[in-house]
Amino acid sequence: MKLMAIIGSPRKGGNTEILVDQVAAGFKSIVDAKVEKFFVIDKKLEFCTGCLTCVLPLQGTGKCVIKDDMAEILEHMKESDVFIFGTPNHMRTVTAPLLNFFARMLPLLVFKTYYDDKGNRIGGEMSSKIQDKKVAMVICQGEQFFCSSLVYDVLENNLNDFRLQRAGNIISMGNSEKGEVAKNKEDLKKAFDLGVKLATMTGLP
Repeated sequence: MKLMAIIGSPRKGGNTEILVDQVAAGFKSIVDAKVEKFFVIDKKLEFCTGCLTCVLPLQGTGKCVIKDDMAEILEHMKESDVFIFGTPNHMRTVTAPLLNFFARMLPLLVFKTYYDDKGNRIGGEMSSKIQDKKVAMVICQGEQFFCSSLVYDVLENNLNDFRLQRAGNIISMGNSEKGEVAKNKEDLKKAFDLGVKLATMTGLP
């Protein structure tokens, strides 16, 4: 069993990483798993240009034209069984690195396009090379009250696009200082329990 934890925060040792680690700990308390954790900012990832060569035209190439670290990451994602996506609330949405990361995940989508006898596109369907794999969401912010549903919606909608099955989420608030969530026993337990739930969704003991 392989778990991949993807952290959108630019701050190491911060609240988002602490919570992601707790989810991973909960998961490993149930399932013997290899954990691959990385910060998006540590990878050499260029911005997606939206050329859609990876998925269009026709059936697409399945590969990105940009040569950087993403090709290897995508292979690791296909080999992984479970995911954790973590992000702080930045400007009322996910971080800029994570947003680009989602765009660079496009080669994991598979579009089948249907044409009539004149070559006109008349419909299609979409699937994912990682569909039905399990995922947990971690959101962290400094405000005491959840100040934007957009950060949640961006995470949820992108994960839905890739046909991932969500175990749930934790939204931790009031973390105005780096590492402050480490003192929040309630949220730490919620994160751990989320990892346990993620593990039970795999169907393994």
